[in-house]
Amino acid sequence: MLSDGVIALVPVDPAQAQQLAEGNCPLPAVIDYPHAATATTARIFRDSLGIDNWVPGFGVHLIVRLDDGLVVGDAGFHTPPDQRGSAEIGYGLAPSARGFGFASRAVRLLTEWGFAQPSLSTIIGETTADNLASIRVLERCGFTRVKGSTDRVRYRLQRAGR
Repeated sequence: MLSDGVIALVPVDPAQAQQLAEGNCPLPAVIDYPHAATATTARIFRDSLGIDNWVPGFGVHLIVRLDDGLVVGDAGFHTPPDQRGSAEIGYGLAPSARGFGFASRAVRLLTEWGFAQPSLSTIIGETTADNLASIRVLERCGFTRVKGSTDRVRYRLQRAGR
């Protein structure tokens, strides 16, 4: 578990991934979590658990608000790092938990943990061009815009010294 004193990131195990894929949160959560995107993320993660290259830590984590112990969202890496040392990060919050900095805190915790892993040198973040909140999270966390189109934007964060 990763924590900054305000939130904790709790790794999701295979049984919990199945619960999330079915739309149920395995821990106490705010009323508007999980949301539709959570089930999709959990299904992708659950389906990747049988792949030989799955690495613990490079998966879904529940974002737990420490002041009340409730799950407010999820964040994690889509896959382990590829051969170039790159992995994509994703995150989502319950609507009631947006605007409090939880996504930025989760991304910072994941990037710190990720860059402590020798196999990871680059973290990618991608979102829709109209998702200004997600863009602000990436920029606040030090990501640099590297690519964009009319509907998608891509950001990158390099490990220091690379």
